[in-house]
Amino acid sequence: MKRLLLPLLAALTVGMGSAVTFGGLNVTPRGAQNLNLETGATEFPSGGTVTDSKGGVRLTAERLQLLPGERLSAQGVTLTTRQGGTLRAASLTYDLRGGVVTATGTPSYSDARMKGLIAQRMVLNVRTGFVSAHGGVRAQSPQLSAAALAFDGRTAQTVLAGPARLSASGSALEAGAGGHLLLTFSAQRLLRATAKPDAGTLKRFAPYLK
Repeated sequence: MKRLLLPLLAALTVGMGSAVTFGGLNVTPRGAQNLNLETGATEFPSGGTVTDSKGGVRLTAERLQLLPGERLSAQGVTLTTRQGGTLRAASLTYDLRGGVVTATGTPSYSDARMKGLIAQRMVLNVRTGFVSAHGGVRAQSPQLSAAALAFDGRTAQTVLAGPARLSASGSALEAGAGGHLLLTFSAQRLLRATAKPDAGTLKRFAPYLK
């Protein structure tokens, strides 16, 4: 009898309710919550809204899985950042300990300076505000392509890892494999671009271009 009861007690379905706090996350589910009593993980099969006020991110998703203090996974996601960026992805994982959001499934990103950025994978470092894109990177405005890209929302600078190309103001700027382009924005417009970024800037961006 005890053996039969164990699987039944391993999971608990909680009915619909208002917002629930899990550590630093505030979750408003759309439907029922499935709590795994063995692992402590909670699944939200109908999705919902998650707000991380400390990290400055907010997301809505079609489906959510949360392991408090460790990991948040989501599918069919729209995420907004403190800096005003919007990230959309088929699948997303938020490493709560490391403060890193990784998006896959042809993710896209837009903000006041960059429109229609797409890549195979995107990473948001919640603590530093850096957004990076890897693999088949392209953007509509400014029109660019690159092997990888990293954007620093605090300094309004972007570094493209070559092969990279930027088309702006009727001219093009390129960098070959191993080269880099540095873009500097002012307000919502591209202020200047160079194929010879200084060593200090490259060192600052290097961890986010890997």
